[in-house]
This record gives sequence, structure tokens and C-alpha cells, in this order.
Amino acid sequence: MEVMYNNGNKMLWARCCPGLWYRKRLKMRILLIIFFLAVTFVSFSQTIFPGLSPKGRIEQKIGLTDISVDYERPAARGRKVFGELVKYDKLWRTGAGNCTKIGFSKAVVIGNKNISKGTYSIFTIPGRSEWTVILNKDTALYGVTSYDATKDIIRFKVKAHPTDRYYESLTIDIDIVPNNAIVYLSWENTQISFQVKTESDKLVNDFIQQYLLTDKSRNSDEYAAAAEYYYYLNKDLDRALVLIDKAIAMKSESWYYRQKIDILEMQKKYEEAIDCATLAISIDQKRTNWDSRTKQQSETEYKKRIEFFKRQKKTEKVRTKPSI
Repeated sequence: MEVMYNNGNKMLWARCCPGLWYRKRLKMRILLIIFFLAVTFVSFSQTIFPGLSPKGRIEQKIGLTDISVDYERPAARGRKVFGELVKYDKLWRTGAGNCTKIGFSKAVVIGNKNISKGTYSIFTIPGRSEWTVILNKDTALYGVTSYDATKDIIRFKVKAHPTDRYYESLTIDIDIVPNNAIVYLSWENTQISFQVKTESDKLVNDFIQQYLLTDKSRNSDEYAAAAEYYYYLNKDLDRALVLIDKAIAMKSESWYYRQKIDILEMQKKYEEAIDCATLAISIDQKRTNWDSRTKQQSETEYKKRIEFFKRQKKTEKVRTKPSI
């Protein structure tokens, strides 16, 4: 076999031993096969052997704010957790492996302190009856050895409570209360919790004040949605009536009337609710895009509510009737 080497203008020819060339090729193939088998074995091993502390992730929208939690979930596996595996009065990474992280898409309030949007690590100092919860800027920590207290955003105390059931693995949950959240951390027979307040209510109220009550918006659904918002929170019902009336003045949607009736019922304004339901029946019967069956169902529903409101009126009269 001949191999040609180009060295500038010189042409050098060398004659190579064919056997040596094939042995080199064979050696290279063997090395590639060994490498492939090694990579395959590592991948296969990672697949068939599950982690002892699997990763967990929670994503939850609270009002207008997205909250996420990323953590590793150690298991008790027959061990005594708090007081032994996790020492009392010692800093804990609140998980296993990489630090537990909590993220907020908008600014929130925790423990009466404003927390800017972003992602933070969660550390805790467990106690028998009270824990310290810490949010820290450093989210790249593994364990607690490199923990820097000067990067703490907030420290606050929470009570530890016994749980109704046993938690084999560390479990973090997010419960939703109107526009806010409660974060629960549970393991073994112990649970702590803390509230996360969002700015959702303020943002909604600012929008209503700036755009709806000033009639800047021409979208009837926005007025109706704002009325519905107040209704479900059972607050500012007089303002809710103003908003739903603005929506009805723009557009005669069927659900707008239902929403107004719901608000009047909550205010116990039964006479006005009856008048609104009667008007809604008349309007629905004139809807050209409804078939007769839909019109009949709507009328039946409203008449049931009218009868209910009449009974409630009588009940209210009896309650308010002065005793002799």
C-alpha cells in the first residue's frame, strides 16, 4: 500500500506494511466498542437504580403570581428523622443534595417583609416546638458547608405541629387561599407552614380604580369580571353592583344578569333581585341566537330563583317583625 505525504513542493512516497495498517484499524475499532459499552453501561445504571432522594417540583399560580418549589425528597426508611437524622437547633438544607429553592414571578410578602421577585434557597433550623425558616440569595449551594448568613433575605419563626398521618418522605405543598398561599413542609410526624402574600389583590384593585371606575375601558367583560371578583371575595359589593351595571349598559349578556342577581342575593336585596330576574327573562326571550329550548331552560331557572327570593323576603319580614 502506498501513502502520499505533501510537504510543500516535495512529494514523498512511503510504502507501508498492510498488516500493520489493519492491526491499527482493528485496535481503533476495539477502543470505540469499549467506549460505547462503557457509556451504555453508565446510562443503563442510571436508569435502573433510582435515586434515594428523588427530585420534586411544584408549580402553582396564586392570583397573578407564579410560585415554584424545587427540592430533593429524602425518605425516613425506618430512621428517626427529627432529633437524630436531622439534628435539632442545627442548620438544615431542608431536603437532600442540592439546596431547596422557591421562586416567585412577582414580589410577595412573607413575615411582613417585602420579598422581590426571583428564586431563593430555603434553609431551616428545626426545633422541638419552633423552627427558624431562612430565605437566602445563594441558590447554587450543596448542603450547608458554604452557607453564608450575610446572603439571607429573611429569617422568621414558625411553630412545629404534629401531623395526623405519617410522611415517609419530605413533602412540600402549596395551599391556595384567596390571592395568597400557605406553604406546608411535612416529614415524619412534624409539619410547619408559612404564608406567602401576593400583590394580586392590590393589582386588581388598582386596575379597577384606574381603568374601570373611570370608564377608560370599553370592554364589557372586564367590568363583569371585576364585579365577579368582588362577589367571590364577598367584599365591596356596592362597587360590584356599579361595575356589573356598567357591563350591562355596554352589552346585554345573559351571564351579566346572572352575576347581578347573585350580588343582589348576597346583599339580601331580594326585591331588586326579583326585578332583575324578571327583566332577564324578558331579554332572553328576545335573543335571536337562542333556540326555544335554551330560552325555556333560562326562564325556568329564573322563575325558580324568583320563587326563592319571595320566600326569603317573607322570612326576613318575620325576623324583623317587632315582638309585642
